[in-house]
Amino acid sequence: MESNNYLRSVLKGLGGTIILSLIGVLILSILMKTIEFSSSVFSMLYVIISLVSLALGSVMGAKANASKGWLVGLGIGLSYYLVLFIISSYIGGAIIFQAFDLAKCIISVVVGLLAGMLGINL
Repeated sequence: MESNNYLRSVLKGLGGTIILSLIGVLILSILMKTIEFSSSVFSMLYVIISLVSLALGSVMGAKANASKGWLVGLGIGLSYYLVLFIISSYIGGAIIFQAFDLAKCIISVVVGLLAGMLGINL
């Protein structure tokens, strides 16, 4: 029974993370229609949107589980990275896992883990 609650919490947090990311990217794309960004500023804003949405989604998932927030956050961080990796591989046309992808995976897991721990205490 506990594993069902864990999976449900991870899916709830992952869904929240994806929805928040989509909203953030939509707002960024609307801003790009009116304001011209350099590629480095765009990359920085995209990373900020991704990490903030991951943190908020991990908090939501941890609050839904009400225990073991670090484990829920870890699951959400890893799941979110896998979803983004699959989508970017599909769009790019090739599955290539490089050192930069490993760094993004580690950052996603760490942010999810820390936000999950925070979510239990809120």
